[in-house]
Amino acid sequence: MLFKIIFPALFLTGVYFLIKSIGRIVQVYAGPKIEFPARTGSSQLKIDQSGDYEIAYKRPSLTGVIPTNCEFKLTEDADQRELKVISSVNLLGMRKDMSGNRVVPVASFKIERPGTYTLCTTESAGFKEGDKLLITTKSGTKGFWAILAIAISGIATIAGLVLSILAFLNKF
Repeated sequence: MLFKIIFPALFLTGVYFLIKSIGRIVQVYAGPKIEFPARTGSSQLKIDQSGDYEIAYKRPSLTGVIPTNCEFKLTEDADQRELKVISSVNLLGMRKDMSGNRVVPVASFKIERPGTYTLCTTESAGFKEGDKLLITTKSGTKGFWAILAIAISGIATIAGLVLSILAFLNKF
């Protein structure tokens, strides 16, 4: 009798947290994005909010090495002040988009006030045709934890459903 209460509760709890974690991952990755070809030497960026941002390398293939030897120079257009860009590859932030492109964060920077900025990149020998740079708000390890939460809540949902069915069929 206790199993007929516990297992449906596990199922409902798993569904609840599955919906919450899917909402969280959408919140992490669906923010404003600026995208431009990686082979361009410089690009104008209009950033509307202050905060931490990341520069991600977007490649339309599933295999191959992502170039990480790029150097970035970010200057504010208003007073030509150069901002610090920290080059660091975040493999926990690696993801794939809906088109199958691989997105790997390769650098990060902090914006203190909204405005127009110019991002200059060094051309790398590893750049291929179709590669792009993507500027987004910094996700850090939030995406990794959201995916882990989806996996755990999905397992709890499936286990709760299967065990509920077995409990109601008196297989325990």
